[in-house]
This record gives sequence, C-alpha cells and structure tokens, in this order.
Amino acid sequence: MKKYNTDSIGNMMSQISQNEVYLPAIQRKFVWKYDQIEMLFDSIMRGYPIGTFLFWSVVGDTKDDYTFYKFIQEYHGRDNFFNEVAPKPELKNKIIGVLDGQQRLSSMYIALQGTYAYKKKHYRIESKGAFPKREMYLNLFPTKKLDESIIYEFKFLSKEDYEEFDKDLLWFKIRDDQLWFKVKEILKWEKDPDIDKYYDELIETQHLTNEFINLIKENKARIKKILRILHTRLTNEELINFYELDEQNLDEILDIFVRVNSGGTQLSKSDLLFSTIVARWEKARDEIDFLLKNINQKGEGFEFDNDFIMRACLVLTDAPIVFTVKSFKKDNIYKIMGNWEDIKLSIENMVDLLVDFGFNDKNLTSLNATIPLAYYLMKGGQITKKTKHDLKIYLIQSLIQKIYGGQGDSVLTNMRDALRIKSQEDYILRYKNFDLGNFIQNLELTGNKRFKIGEDDVEDLLENKKGPYTFMILSLLYPNIKFGLVRLHQDHIHPASSFTNAKLNKYGILEEEWKHWQLLKDQLPNLQIMEGSENESKNKTPFKDWLKGENADEIPNVPDIDKFLSDNYIPINTSLEFQDFLKFFERRKAILRDEIRKRLF
Repeated sequence: MKKYNTDSIGNMMSQISQNEVYLPAIQRKFVWKYDQIEMLFDSIMRGYPIGTFLFWSVVGDTKDDYTFYKFIQEYHGRDNFFNEVAPKPELKNKIIGVLDGQQRLSSMYIALQGTYAYKKKHYRIESKGAFPKREMYLNLFPTKKLDESIIYEFKFLSKEDYEEFDKDLLWFKIRDDQLWFKVKEILKWEKDPDIDKYYDELIETQHLTNEFINLIKENKARIKKILRILHTRLTNEELINFYELDEQNLDEILDIFVRVNSGGTQLSKSDLLFSTIVARWEKARDEIDFLLKNINQKGEGFEFDNDFIMRACLVLTDAPIVFTVKSFKKDNIYKIMGNWEDIKLSIENMVDLLVDFGFNDKNLTSLNATIPLAYYLMKGGQITKKTKHDLKIYLIQSLIQKIYGGQGDSVLTNMRDALRIKSQEDYILRYKNFDLGNFIQNLELTGNKRFKIGEDDVEDLLENKKGPYTFMILSLLYPNIKFGLVRLHQDHIHPASSFTNAKLNKYGILEEEWKHWQLLKDQLPNLQIMEGSENESKNKTPFKDWLKGENADEIPNVPDIDKFLSDNYIPINTSLEFQDFLKFFERRKAILRDEIRKRLF
C-alpha cells in the first residue's frame, strides 16, 4: 500500500532527532556543499517547491534484517563526513527510511539542528583551525550586492566571523549592514509567536551602539516580516511532500529505489550499483569507506572512489566486467564478500606500487589502468626488480596511449584475459613473473586502440607540455630515483620566469620569436626531475648561474657538473646561456628521443 502525505520541516527535524527517521544503507553518503544548503533555504523562504520525498515505512522485526544509518548532525569536511550506523536495539517498532530526498533532509537537519565545518581558504587540510564549526544564520537587513538569484541571505558562520554582542549568539552583526539571526532558534518559538516580543529583545541587547539600534529601528518592518516568514515556512507550512511505501521485501524496495533514482540526476550510476551491494552486505559501506580513506592518503594522495572499488571487485573476482545492476546480483556480491580481505590487500599493495612509481592524483590519468596491477597481485604475481620495471612500463604505455578511454570495461576484460588462463577450477595467472613482451603477445584490443608506442607517438611525447604525460616519460628516464621516498618536482631547466616578454626582450630575442620560445619552454626537452627542496632553491635562477653558484665565493650547487648534465640528459658540449636556448632545446630533444626509444620500443 502506498500513500501520499505532507509534513512540516520542523516536525520532520523532530522525528529525525527522536530516532524515528533513518537512512537505509542503499543511500550514498552526504555530499552537499555549504552553498547548496544556503541556496536551499533561500528557496524555502521564497515559497519554491523543494521536491517530493520517498519514504519507506519499516515495521516490526523487518527492520532487523537491514542496516540503517543516522543523519549527520555535526558535519566536518575532514573528520566527520560518514553517517553512523544505527544500533539495532535503538530502532523503534516503526521507523521511516528515506529512499529519495536524503541530501535535502540531511542539509535541513545540519542547518536546523547541527553544524557544518568546511575548510577555510589558504589553510592546509591538516592544520588546527582549518575547519571552524559553523551554524546557519539569516541576515535580517536588506541584502546588498548578492547574486541576482538570491533574495534571502543565509550563511554558515563561525565564532570568528562576527562581533559578539549577545551571549547566546542568537543575534549579532558583522558590519553595520548585516544583522544575523541563528536560524535553528526559530524552531523553539511557539506555534503563533509574538514577533514584537522578539524584536523588543533584540533592541534591548547589550553592547549595541545607538547608531546600530537606529538601523534596526529603520528596518523594523523588514525584520519582523522575515522572521514571520521564516517561522511560517519551517513550522507551520507542510512543505515536506512525501510518498510512503510499506513494502517490507528488500528486493522490491531496491527495485523501486533504482527506478526512482535512475530517472534523474540524484545518484550517479555507480551510486545506484553501490546501493545494490550494501543492500546485501551491510558492512560494505564501512569496509569500502575505510579502504578508500586508507589508499587515498598514501603517498602524495589519490582520488579513488566507489566506482573504482566496485569495478575492481568485478575484475579481481573474475566476474563479467559489465557495469550494470545485473553484475552485482546476490551470487557475485557473496563472492566479493568471501574474497574481500584478498581484494583489499591487493588494492592496497597496488597503490603502494603506484607511490613507488611516483604517481598521485595529479598525474594518474586513468584509475582503471591500475586494476590489472591489482589483479596480478591478487593472483599471486611476484614483485621482482624485473617485474616491477615491466609493470611500470605497462602502466605508462597504457596511460600514454589512453587505451582505457571510452570502452573501459571491454579493455579491462582484454587486459585480464591477457593475464590469465582457465584451469579446471578457477582462473590462474599465465605467469607468476610478469613479462611485458609475453603480455603484449597475449593482449588483443578492439577498434583503433593500440598498446605499443610508435615513432609518431615519440614525437608527440616530446612536444607534450608539462603535466602528467611529461612526468610519466621523465619517471622512465630517472629509474634510480626513489619516487616514494622523496617529494619530486618537474623542473624547468631554463626557468619559466625567463620567458616573459620583458625578459626575452632584455636578452635580445627578436619579438617575432617570443611566442615560439614560450611554446617550447614547457615541453619535455626543457624539463627534468628534481627534489622539491632543490627545485625551490633553483627557482628563478638562470640555469648556468645555478649550476656554478651565482657568486664566485659560493659553494657550487652541483659539485660535479658534467655528471649532473649526463644524469639529466643535458648535452655537455652545448652552451647553457639562455640566449642559446633553441640550440640547447633541439640537442636535448635528440638525446631524449633516443632514450625514449630504448625504454619503450
């Protein structure tokens, strides 16, 4: 049986606080940004519809068969952004699960019952004070210079944002054109509040200057009107329009959930597929969240996501690699559960390899390309100096050739087939020691995709500008650098600061050549790998001066210049004066061309 009903926002917040409304495990985590919440409340104040909600009424012992999560109350962008599992004994005989509208309800709950801590600009994420606790406030004065789409100015504000003149911080000012009211206080008012009483309390607040009191009096009509609208919208009007389902069968609920969400943009495809996993495996969300947090903090950081983990699970369990709901039916999910510890360990070890190769979220251009590495490790592949080298070449070639673009699932299938053979009971590796030559012989790609790198590719690589692909080539050219142990930079040999119009003019370079020089400065022949601290010391210093030290009395930055030039593929008998940059560029380009051929052909 299904029924359509309405409720007020205030009453819904009360039900959440009283542990009557929860989030089923099939829902994704909270993702709304603070400005989205501020805009939502502007819409509420303006009387705009805020969408229909889909609720699931769960009664009796049925609730014990599923996992439910609490709403986040104190959101913190670094330390508290996952929903807490609701303990089974806490669940009442009847509870409501939110199937559609989670983001909106979570946003309202944080604004009206909690706090939202997001990172301050220019603060490092790990810094103390980077995430101040903020509460939702509404500016009661006429708004100025706002976005044309905003009429009511809502903001999440912290204690350091305002001049405190009310001990409970219900009202305060930032400037003389801003009078802020703590929005959650409106829920404490009577059903038919005496607005004049609250206005009078404001006037009587201590520490107000006469000038500011006069401003409040000038805006009395507006202040009272806004407070009345806010109270009406949140407590009197029934703005929560919801459709309630009372089916108790999980498969039916999951089917409804997928149908509802796949029709719009509320959830991505991977979110929907993830929901099918957590519906069968109640620990899936916690396990995957923990794994993602762990691997994304390795090295200089990564951005692996649910989509990656789910696709990796299909590959690593030898399931069909088709990213649809059918791939995550009961049998496959149970297989993932049974192999989870091995899957997790293989992915963690794979990311350790990436760190050792020098990769991070800035230069890893395809997450899918890493999955065959995890498959090799999960199936018992050995890591030796040779296999490590060949695995790195596999990864770099597949990224350079962009073979995972467009048809990632079919390419993963081909990659996995090249790694495995069918035994009587299961799939096993073709070879415990990865050999790139054998792998390429067994690899079959469809369409126009090509794994091997040719002469035309080399020329394109040499013309690449500073970025992920130049890093990949440089990482091959510097095999002895321990990428996982030191912070490394791509460094301009001739500093980028020397290529401004003013500097080029100063060096006597003809104006018609400026654009050509500026085009070449970021290309591979003018780049090298250097430790971060060393690169910072080099900074804007002309290359020749930096090598020897700017002054005769200085200790040279490079004790053995010839060795440094040789190690960095810089022609020894070529002028390093900036005016001779074009000759330097072409000679180093020829050296790099030969080195790339040696390593990739």
